[in-house]
Amino acid sequence: MFRQHLHTLYKYEVAELVNRRPGQVVVDIGGGKDCPFLPFVNYPDANLIISVDCSPDELHANSCVDNKVVADAAAPRLPFRDASVDLIVSRSVMEHLHDNAAFFENCARALRPGGTLIHTFSCKFSPFSLLNQLIPNRAARYLLSLFHPQWQADCGFPAFYNRCYFSATRRLLKRNGFKDAQFTFRYYQAIYFNFFFPLYALMVGYDLLVWRLRIRNLAGGVLVRAERRGSITGCGPHDRAASSKPSQQGDDLASDLEEAVRKAIVSDLRCSHSHSIGLRSHGGDSGPLRRSDAVYCGGSGFLDSRIS
Repeated sequence: MFRQHLHTLYKYEVAELVNRRPGQVVVDIGGGKDCPFLPFVNYPDANLIISVDCSPDELHANSCVDNKVVADAAAPRLPFRDASVDLIVSRSVMEHLHDNAAFFENCARALRPGGTLIHTFSCKFSPFSLLNQLIPNRAARYLLSLFHPQWQADCGFPAFYNRCYFSATRRLLKRNGFKDAQFTFRYYQAIYFNFFFPLYALMVGYDLLVWRLRIRNLAGGVLVRAERRGSITGCGPHDRAASSKPSQQGDDLASDLEEAVRKAIVSDLRCSHSHSIGLRSHGGDSGPLRRSDAVYCGGSGFLDSRIS
């Protein structure tokens, strides 16, 4: 309950999955300014890691990855081909999405059979979340800057908590064809109230009670991991890369990753919710998207182009 933060567990679990096999297509939803699991990945360049965020400014600040896509994760669909992605992950994103039913549908559509999702999020019915839902976002941001200024850069975004609790998430997984769902719960949310010791002590007592009774819908946070139904085939570029040791991949792996880019990214999708996109192939050239569909971006920034 108190010993390990879900964000720490998230970094290790995502890295462990990425390290299992090189040549994977990994989509980091809410990639923003950082890719927290990347330092724990053994061979980052051996995988295609794509950061997706609704904010171009946030993505511009991310120097960890070259491949960046501006898109709304809860829009009618993500700008990726069906069954083209190996791993979709997010950290503290779901509570900020207005429609997690659409988000889970997008995950199921983009993941190939046997692909995995890992999401961690704050839960709707914990005391700090209820307070966050009751007060205006401007007031929440002010209180955050007053009592927890160290969290200002990463917290304070508008939160909806749509279906952000255990039973609702389990239903979404079942509805969208996921299996082997694993949930990790964190009940300690009293830290939000540590600016006033009597209130903090009261919240610790509440957390201990909810933890003891195992009321999972009242948890402070959840990490969920599940697999899309279906089996892993041996015909994809990631499977060819997996058959070689990292030291033997060289140009073959670069070619495989470029092929993965072509297969993963939709080249003819025109929709307002994917208004700009940034991709570079393994060799550093522009990705395969048509200029009329999106904006390309490498590590240096977005080009001046927009979809019609």
